[in-house]
Amino acid sequence: MSKQLNIDLLRTFHAVARFRRFNEAADHVHRSASTVTTQIQKLEDQVGQRLFSRSNQGVELTLYGQKLLGETTEFLKSHDRLLISLMPQRMQGKIRLGIPDTYAPTFMQAFLPRLIADNPLLELEVEARTSGELLNLFMANQLDLTITVSAQPLAQGERLGAVQPLWVAAKHFNCPQNAPLPITLPIDGCPYRAAALQTLKDHGIYHRVLLESPNSSAVEACVRSGVAVGLMEESRMGEGLTHMTELPPLPVQHLYLLCDTGNALALHVHEQVRHFTL
Repeated sequence: MSKQLNIDLLRTFHAVARFRRFNEAADHVHRSASTVTTQIQKLEDQVGQRLFSRSNQGVELTLYGQKLLGETTEFLKSHDRLLISLMPQRMQGKIRLGIPDTYAPTFMQAFLPRLIADNPLLELEVEARTSGELLNLFMANQLDLTITVSAQPLAQGERLGAVQPLWVAAKHFNCPQNAPLPITLPIDGCPYRAAALQTLKDHGIYHRVLLESPNSSAVEACVRSGVAVGLMEESRMGEGLTHMTELPPLPVQHLYLLCDTGNALALHVHEQVRHFTL
């Protein structure tokens, strides 16, 4: 293996890992598809391992490719943060930021005004959606950085910590006898939904979906009204809600911050968003 890894080769490798297709990665790094192919082959020669398995549908990381991706993500971030610190001009341009819908109210009220004040020359565009939608938008290069919750570990991005969803209900909720348990859920794309339905199925709990909505505020209002059980992190419960400990526990989820390491503006905002989530 070569004693040095070329930054450009690593950046191209990260682009292919993100988009899973050479053409899309080539557009992202502003090179031809043939050049990207050559760069990946050169990197594979340097490390002495195959980094991708190829098929008609695209490419997937090999086990060694996943290892290299994890070990070089922070390296690229540190390299680019150093470059940013040496730039004399203030950062300006457009940044597309994704926030899970459940985080959006706190983000908008407590953090967004400060983020805008600290970065007056940045043009921020914020998307508040389910974690699944945000991950797809990031992989499609429609977001520059995003917070997302994932049921499974992600090869790309920074894991910020664990998230534990709970079964919650209003304190005046009366669990029905000999009737299905009424629940309220977010729509497909939220990992909490899939985990909740699977848990109920695994434990044979008779239930029905009273409300499903893409809007976390509507789901929370349904819970607080006392007509259904829902899902929520303990930090969001507040007054009037209780943890339904009689229901089986839900699996722990993973909180990630994904950032386009080739985008100086995204890296400029990355640390500020990271501190918001911690």
